[in-house]
Amino acid sequence: MENLKEKLNTFTSLVLDDAGTKRDELLEKIKKKHDTWVDAKETEFLEEAYKLIQHSITDAKKSANEKVLQEELEARKKLLLTRERIVNEVMEAAAEKLKAFTKTEEYGKWLPDKIEKAVFEVGKGPKTVYISSDDLRFKNQIEKLSNDGGEISVEAAGEKDFLGGAKVFNTERRVSVDYSFKEMLAEEKRNFLQRSGLTIG
Repeated sequence: MENLKEKLNTFTSLVLDDAGTKRDELLEKIKKKHDTWVDAKETEFLEEAYKLIQHSITDAKKSANEKVLQEELEARKKLLLTRERIVNEVMEAAAEKLKAFTKTEEYGKWLPDKIEKAVFEVGKGPKTVYISSDDLRFKNQIEKLSNDGGEISVEAAGEKDFLGGAKVFNTERRVSVDYSFKEMLAEEKRNFLQRSGLTIG
């Protein structure tokens, strides 16, 4: 009886040991599966978080770039308006001085000399001299200028901002020379923009 009890105890001990071993193995498998699942989920969450961060950074960069572009456009607009105002003020002042010059005795000598130079530059042949309506008082004097035998006709320029000076057109050769104050002001405007650094590239 004692021997049977001992055998039973041994058998029970073996069964319990085996059950414990199987339990430990099962727990190890469960732990590994759990760890693998946790690692996978952690990686998934990290990847999702990374994507969200990258998306946020992209949105932030886009928004920042849009704001910078908007600021640049506003600054450019202000610069253009300021440049236009400065140029207009300078050109208006220059135009006023030219108008005042047309009333002087010196202008009465300067104009025929300039026209004679232009007449020579456009070459032989009939010519039309365009002057401002205020300068038609010089018409007879201009028509008598040396013209290598070609006829000189004088007409009032139809341009409102002609101001003074003259434009000579060779009607035969289709060549013109422009010494009008309008052209001189346009040239000065180009030079002024370059000299003053107000050109916008």
